[in-house]
Amino acid sequence: MSEAPARAAGRLLPIGHVPDAAWGPIAVGAELLAVGLVGLAAGQPWLFPSLGPTAFLHAERPDHVSSRAYNTVVGHLVGLDAGVAAVLGLGATGAPSVLGSKELVGIRVAAAVIAAALAMLGLSVLKASHPPASATTLRVALGGFEPTWRTVGIVVAGVVLAATIGESVRFLRRRVVPQPPN
Repeated sequence: MSEAPARAAGRLLPIGHVPDAAWGPIAVGAELLAVGLVGLAAGQPWLFPSLGPTAFLHAERPDHVSSRAYNTVVGHLVGLDAGVAAVLGLGATGAPSVLGSKELVGIRVAAAVIAAALAMLGLSVLKASHPPASATTLRVALGGFEPTWRTVGIVVAGVVLAATIGESVRFLRRRVVPQPPN
């Protein structure tokens, strides 16, 4: 099939193959840069550590179910909710943040364990596996994110941006610049 009929049929032809060693760093860097720049422009910390593994997954495993936008968004939101529920449920909001104090206290360990179990349950029920979301869960449980509405807004905005950009990364890798044939 020639190029014109393929494009007319709604299918894009690859423009060239890019090895993983080049694609990965470019894709991860572009996704995180985009989220960071939009966050800077908005004056909001929309780039946070849990989005790093998410970007890696989008770049490295574009065809994997865990890389889909649904899994990305639902995964991080379930992880966030689980962390908030554990912290509030245990009354751990006043406990020192592991990241700030460099001290691990028992109630934060309990919050982390409960939050991780709740997140795993929620992700299983919703069929929304996204392993990087466990970092969001632990960030809340260990005190890196406070369980506030502001935090919810920050996480939602960052995750939705990353998922949207991640869909572009996934599309490009699968359809426009695929891996070289083996």
